[in-house]
Amino acid sequence: MPITDWPYPGSRWWRFDFHTHTPASKDTGPWQKAIRTVEEVTPEKWLLRFMGADIDCVAVTDHNSGAWIDPLKAAYAQMKAHADAGQPHQSFRELTIFPGVEISVTGGFHLLAIFDPASTTRTITDLLAAIRYRGSDGDSDGVTEEGPVKVITEVLHAGGIPIPAHADRPGNGGKALLALRDGSNGASRLDANTIKGILTECPVLAVEWEDRNRRAPECVKSLVEQLARVLGSDCHSFQGSSAPASRYTWVKMAAPNLEGLRLALLDGNGVSIRRSDEDGFDPFRVPAHFIKAIEIEKASYMGNGQPAKLTFSPFFNAIVGGRGTGKSTVVHALRLAARRDGELDKLPNESEAREQFDAFRKTTRGRDGEGALRNETAIRMEWQHDEEHVRLLWRAEDQGSAVEEEQEGRWRPSSSQSMTADRFPLRIFSQGQIAAMAGTGRQSLLAIIDEASAVGPLRRALEEARRTFFAERARLRELDGKLAQMPEVERKLTEAARKLETLTKTNHSSVLQAFARVQRQQREVDQLFTQLHEGSATIRDAAERILLDEWVAQNFTADDTELLAWRAEVDRLVQRTQEHIEQEAQVMEQAIASLWQDPRLCAWHERAQSARRAHDELQAQLEAQGVGDPQAFARLIQERQQLEAQQEELQKAQADRDILCRQIEEQLDLILQRRREITKKREDFLKRALKRNEHVRIETILFGFDARQIEREFRALIEDEDHFGDDILSFKHGEPAGGIAFELAQASPSEKVQAIEEIKRLLLQVDNGLGGHFRNYLERQSRKPEFADHILAWYPEDDLRIEYQRDGEWHPIREGSQGQRAAALLAFVLAFGEEPIVLDQPEDDLDNHLIYDLVVRQIRENKMRRQLLVVTHNPNIVVNGDAELIYVMEFGRGQCRAQLSGALQEKALRDEVCRVMEGGREAFAQRWKRLGTEV
Repeated sequence: MPITDWPYPGSRWWRFDFHTHTPASKDTGPWQKAIRTVEEVTPEKWLLRFMGADIDCVAVTDHNSGAWIDPLKAAYAQMKAHADAGQPHQSFRELTIFPGVEISVTGGFHLLAIFDPASTTRTITDLLAAIRYRGSDGDSDGVTEEGPVKVITEVLHAGGIPIPAHADRPGNGGKALLALRDGSNGASRLDANTIKGILTECPVLAVEWEDRNRRAPECVKSLVEQLARVLGSDCHSFQGSSAPASRYTWVKMAAPNLEGLRLALLDGNGVSIRRSDEDGFDPFRVPAHFIKAIEIEKASYMGNGQPAKLTFSPFFNAIVGGRGTGKSTVVHALRLAARRDGELDKLPNESEAREQFDAFRKTTRGRDGEGALRNETAIRMEWQHDEEHVRLLWRAEDQGSAVEEEQEGRWRPSSSQSMTADRFPLRIFSQGQIAAMAGTGRQSLLAIIDEASAVGPLRRALEEARRTFFAERARLRELDGKLAQMPEVERKLTEAARKLETLTKTNHSSVLQAFARVQRQQREVDQLFTQLHEGSATIRDAAERILLDEWVAQNFTADDTELLAWRAEVDRLVQRTQEHIEQEAQVMEQAIASLWQDPRLCAWHERAQSARRAHDELQAQLEAQGVGDPQAFARLIQERQQLEAQQEELQKAQADRDILCRQIEEQLDLILQRRREITKKREDFLKRALKRNEHVRIETILFGFDARQIEREFRALIEDEDHFGDDILSFKHGEPAGGIAFELAQASPSEKVQAIEEIKRLLLQVDNGLGGHFRNYLERQSRKPEFADHILAWYPEDDLRIEYQRDGEWHPIREGSQGQRAAALLAFVLAFGEEPIVLDQPEDDLDNHLIYDLVVRQIRENKMRRQLLVVTHNPNIVVNGDAELIYVMEFGRGQCRAQLSGALQEKALRDEVCRVMEGGREAFAQRWKRLGTEV
């Protein structure tokens, strides 16, 4: 990746070739033969080869010569000028040249000396003179007159870094300081005392080590293990196994200079030095999600005049400064921008984290008012997810879009304004929050576990099961309301039948019975034709519902002709099917029309008309004879038909109710099943996350074990805050001793479900075993239709049983000190996840050994897989955690601001860290103790 492709501040990884040669070295056969031919290697050609191999930094280390250093630097300066003018060579990329030399040292080994990029050929010439090299320039036909210790001392005195070249290369011809004697089992090729003297008397930081599988001599094995093992191509030509980029070293620095290189070598293997022959290392892989920047505008003490903006590295960012300099303001601003303020609501009201945040988010009224925000305060957080660059906005006035996308260099409202944790996964732990989660704030920790273990889909499935249950219960109440009419309908039907029976016993019974029969038959015939027409409409609708989505034309080219022809055939098939169905519908409609003319139906119509005429004539006769209600029979017939229809509808409703009751029971079973699935998901996640964790052990307890937590949930269920203590939770000597919540908390895992069902029975039946006031309250609540539904669907939330390790044994977290509780939970939250994590003063209450063993080690393990933003007062976290980027905050002129930012290799920043952080200089000295006192 070119330098320009790394847009993030702070330290980064550079591809460094520690060992190269130019035509100035006489043993570069192909290049020597090409001199004064068209194939001659010029400084520009040499540079372009390394540029084309994507090398970022190259040490020019010819044999006992610096002749090509100035020409290379001059050629590069000219190439860079052309690039800056917009006319770069097609293979040009930025490259840092580190002048150096490969010295033939008396005693039989070669030594690389690497200098700052500002050095010149003169630097090398002066060094060779100081160590009294008397051989040929560019050749290895001589050795230094000075001994190894003196040579290394002169390299250091000249400002260089001494690195024994190909130190493990076997055989006498390898000129290797640490080669093994042929045929020996760990004995050194060179004199053991000489090697020991070199490594103990000289501050050597690194060796060039060609093969990771080769062993160091037993006499200096422990000393060699402390050295960085770097790799170079030892390039002598552009072909073969030593071509540019055939072997190199990844070096982490903020900028490519000697100071950065020196500190990286001090950090050593696995920290700031990685080899190209290591598998699986990708220095340019950034986390899938990370915060690019936070911008605070017009807060009470930050971002006035111009917005305060902090841009972050994708890896480890440290924010330091004295009290009141705005460090926690940054954390609170991130919480607001990401809409993560609700996480603190699960903590107790008196918790430090919640109190501090509540005080911060108040909008100040006047100059001396409380709160850190103003009406015009705006917070903008830039977020990167793979290739998507978005900005989250928070405004005190809560106006405008909350999510914006960068399009063509401008911010525009996103089509989706969703601010879910799935879309923007982020962990923020304010000061004191971690310790609070180990105590009464365990539900907040449970929410974090749910987010990390992807419980969301299971929780949504549970809520969907509950919604279905509530809908079914509402439907049941609706059916019960309708079925309440059944007794009255049956009574009226019986009475109508009795009256009709009385009338039909008269001499006119045959006419009346025939009329009643025809009326029933007419209803059946009419219903039949209604169903036939509905069936025809259904067939026609089926044709219209056969739809295929149109293909997007831009997805296909002229090469897809056959595929598009196949799609056209599919469309024709669907069209033919639709036409066939439409024809069938027309055939059915024609058949229905013909049924009306069927002779059999027509004959029935004539009989029906005859029965109606006979009935009408009878009614006229009865009226002429002065009968009181000649229409009584017709009215009773119609009334009976209506009542029979009602009865039929109610019988169907009863059947529906029976089915619905079975469905409700099944839905309750499904709710319990979904609830158990959530617990299982949590258990599985904790097993994976805490495997081999030496600091904390967490167990998920189904439906909880803490009577106080169960009481809170139970009171929320029955909508009461503080009454009926004797029934819900009573205390003795300050500890839970009785009541519904206590009994449930005491139930064994196998008895939990049965205990919950018993609680539901007590509530729904308003059991006499409950107190009188509580029974009265429940009777009033039961008048609310949904009250019983929520009781039936209720299962308490899980709880977490947390243990920490002390002296090799596990103890309940409540028995630990605040520092032990914080350490245990910190070990947990750092043990999993790839989303960005923000920690505000994680070292609070931790012993120094825990800070290093727990926090520093976890930060180093975390930062290559996730972004970290850590606010801290502890220099060991910053220094030994190897922060890629550090912000030093200060307060001045009424404003909090970032006074300085950069990487640890920058001396000005190290001095500032030492100034504002107690113990900072000691931390630097401890990390880089081989460098000496000047850090």
